[in-house]
Amino acid sequence: MAGSFGFEADKYRVSVDIGERVLFPAVREAARDTIIVADGFSCREQISQQTERHALHLAEVIRMAEQNPVQASDSYPEFAIRQRRRIVTRRARVRAITWLVAIAAGAMFLGKLAKEM
Repeated sequence: MAGSFGFEADKYRVSVDIGERVLFPAVREAARDTIIVADGFSCREQISQQTERHALHLAEVIRMAEQNPVQASDSYPEFAIRQRRRIVTRRARVRAITWLVAIAAGAMFLGKLAKEM
């Protein structure tokens, strides 16, 4: 995908075609217990968009190894990390919305206060 190259509408097809040459078939043919590693954001994004797998960053693989010794599982190895990402993202959204509401309420209060003076 080469950074934002593959996200651009006029270059998207080229990006997918390049991935289909070697990368996507290799990911699709990988054994279920194989960990797919890609350090670049755009590489991970393209793999998740074009295959049923989700690549992990090397740091995530190291963390996974430290926290969870290899265990037999029916799910892909990246499943637990993807679940954790969803939870963290959801919490961040809730915090952001809470802060935005608080800031908006504060601004409204200050606006009313300024009109009364």
